[in-house]
Amino acid sequence: MAAIHPLIAAALAMPKTHKVVTTYADGRVKTFETRSALTAENHAVIERRKLGRDLIDRDTDRIVRVVGVAVEPIAKEG
Repeated sequence: MAAIHPLIAAALAMPKTHKVVTTYADGRVKTFETRSALTAENHAVIERRKLGRDLIDRDTDRIVRVVGVAVEPIAKEG
């Protein structure tokens, strides 16, 4: 197995600090965790473009509607 480059290893070791929470009309919630607030906000911009649209869920092939997108900090344990 090939060794991981030190910069990649350092990036993977960083803790995830924020998450993007996407809420659907049927009550389901999906989250996307990131390592910075800026990355979370960038992902949220993409998710917000889906607000109010009917989309096809890749998991179920059913039509779903996005009703909410929020960026939240991840609570630290301990």
